[in-house]
Amino acid sequence: MPDVAAARPLAPPGSPKDSVDAGRRILPPVRRIPGLLAAALIVLFGTVPGLAAPKKKPTPTPTPAPLLRAAGSCLAWVPGKHLVLAEVGTTGRVFHVDAATEVGVKVSVGSRLRVLYEERPEGPVARKILPGPVVSGPTPTPAPEKN
Repeated sequence: MPDVAAARPLAPPGSPKDSVDAGRRILPPVRRIPGLLAAALIVLFGTVPGLAAPKKKPTPTPTPAPLLRAAGSCLAWVPGKHLVLAEVGTTGRVFHVDAATEVGVKVSVGSRLRVLYEERPEGPVARKILPGPVVSGPTPTPAPEKN
């Protein structure tokens, strides 16, 4: 490789041209390094991280309010209006029934029911009416016959 200094005549020492030529000869390779590094990073990573479009966070889906549970005997049933449910020895509780209420059992007075409901300012609103818990007790044995 030919010497760059030998190809150009130098100005007298101390002249402004001499310092400019010396700077051009020494600094251009040094000035290229950051540019080359940036180009290499762009090639390696595909884009400049600061210039990339911000990632969108997924929109959280609203979770339904947890349903509360009640179980007992049906004291009163008015389809489309309300249901009164009570356990033995307690006063009845009224649940509003609307178009969104799912009725999964034939409701009749005296039947055991389980109600999944939500509390609202106007009172509890039934969301699902299901068959109630079955009372499991000892099976009765028939009395012996008398002769």
